[in-house]
Amino acid sequence: MGDFAFYGETVCVLGVFDGLHLGHQYLLDQAQRQADQAGLPLLIVTFDRDPDELLSPDHDDNKLLSDSERLLRLSLLDYGGTRHVDTKAADGLAVGQRNVLTLPFNRELASLPPVDFLDLVLKRHCIPKAIHVGADFRFGYQARGTVETLNEWAGENDAYTFSHRLLDDGGKPISATRIRTSLLVGDLAEANRLLTRPHHLPGTVIHGQGFGQEVGFPTANILGLSKVIQPADGVYAGFFETGGQILAAAISVGVPLTFDNRQSSLEVYCLDFHGDLYGLDATVYFIERLRPMIAFANVDELREQIALDVDRSRQITAKARILFE
Repeated sequence: MGDFAFYGETVCVLGVFDGLHLGHQYLLDQAQRQADQAGLPLLIVTFDRDPDELLSPDHDDNKLLSDSERLLRLSLLDYGGTRHVDTKAADGLAVGQRNVLTLPFNRELASLPPVDFLDLVLKRHCIPKAIHVGADFRFGYQARGTVETLNEWAGENDAYTFSHRLLDDGGKPISATRIRTSLLVGDLAEANRLLTRPHHLPGTVIHGQGFGQEVGFPTANILGLSKVIQPADGVYAGFFETGGQILAAAISVGVPLTFDNRQSSLEVYCLDFHGDLYGLDATVYFIERLRPMIAFANVDELREQIALDVDRSRQITAKARILFE
């Protein structure tokens, strides 16, 4: 199952780690601390994709990070940094790089009973002396494996298990589900705070519906990639990154309600930029939500509001640019 790499005695931490949010950072830090105390290397065990993609036919576009960026951030031990990460550097990421074991999640792996996963997969790659997981961790065929399963197995294999309760924030546990919900209801501030960086979408610039041209603010239309979740419809201040260049931007997400027969889209107006962006790979960063989508009486009213949105975006991004330096 996958390329073979053997790490010897290790402290392991298991999980998908979508988003690498504050809760994940806490779990990884606890495992790293114990590994340092034991004088053993830390092995992060994860999958090349979220198991739900294979097991849930109705799995939607709801990742907090693309798989390539998630694996790259894990390999760089850059869990929550706000600096830009070049996701293309993750292409061909080797199993075992920076003590990250990336298992290909396929039907064969999904069919393994929990103990077989531990005996035939985990022990094939290491001798786990300690295993760290979240308290709600499930694994193996039909997610039948629990923390209790790990405890029993560890007792028979000269190992210890450490299950960690979800980190609490504001009286509620921090989870990927909570962050997704925040994004979908327009609470970008909470989502970014729990992610410890701006939520962002990778994509490609394509030809759009001409909406921006009609109102005097030409936009780049973004086709989102990698099944990363799109935030709630509305207008945002943020940044547009392509080829290492980071441009301040006003961002429109959703259906432009002033016009008839329009489709939902992700449109980016780059401040103080003139040039051709079509066909370029890009990443859109969401810094602050300015307003929901509004149906205006006419194009002139819409144009006036967009001008205000652009001015506000300029103010916000001037302060936020330090995140990318």
